[in-house]
Amino acid sequence: MEQFKMRRIWEDELEIEVVLTLKGKWCEVTVDEYITASDIDALVSTLSAFNARNGKSPQMWTLDVPLVHVSLTFELANTRGTVRVNAVIEQMKGDGGDMKATFSFETTMGQLDDLSAQLKRFIRREIDHVASLRPE
Repeated sequence: MEQFKMRRIWEDELEIEVVLTLKGKWCEVTVDEYITASDIDALVSTLSAFNARNGKSPQMWTLDVPLVHVSLTFELANTRGTVRVNAVIEQMKGDGGDMKATFSFETTMGQLDDLSAQLKRFIRREIDHVASLRPE
């Protein structure tokens, strides 16, 4: 089971429409939104900073577009390299379907490396689908 999925729907020279799914043990949230390659690159940088410090300090990535706010905080859950990902997702469509979800899931440092590699390939348009952060 992948806990992080991103699929490219459409793109132009300015934005990429993606469907982003985050899945915890008891919760799954999917948002369809327009983002930029720099938004994805910021997530890659966050993962790199977390790994460069061996997880010793939490790192947060935030996606803040007009109708959706996603925040992922990466922190060590234990000394064996288990990583806790705290997710906060808010969707403010204004159509009576507003949503806010807060949950966490666990993965490993190796899975963060896998996610980073897939995101780099996604930005370079080598792949249109990212599926990573499997619990181990």
